[in-house]
Amino acid sequence: MSDASDSVGPEPSLLTRAMKNKVGIERDMEQLSKFVREKLFNYMVHDLKNCRDDVLSETGVPCQTFIRFFMSPNHSVSNVHILDAPKEDLEQYLQFLWNKGLSDKGKGNIRKNLSQEKSAVYAAIENCFKSK
Repeated sequence: MSDASDSVGPEPSLLTRAMKNKVGIERDMEQLSKFVREKLFNYMVHDLKNCRDDVLSETGVPCQTFIRFFMSPNHSVSNVHILDAPKEDLEQYLQFLWNKGLSDKGKGNIRKNLSQEKSAVYAAIENCFKSK
């Protein structure tokens, strides 16, 4: 006869485990930073002429581009708890990363990465126009 205290409860979902995996999240936030600097910055500079306040929201084009990019076969996240998860869970995890990148300070901060990339591009442009 099994005691009720012996039951452990249901196994947490892959999405829940992924969202609690600090090492996996940290690695994926590094990937988010790289994506923002290498892909998103150019897109925002060249394609978003009429910028709205909500352009960086999870329903905005940049977030949707990020989700499509990391759901493609050639690019993936590194959090082991989400690798075999259903597509819907992966999409929700990527939205979680995006929101974390908008709200957290430090590695993966989207606004900071965009600002750094802007500064680097402007510095390079300025150097091109300096007389030698």
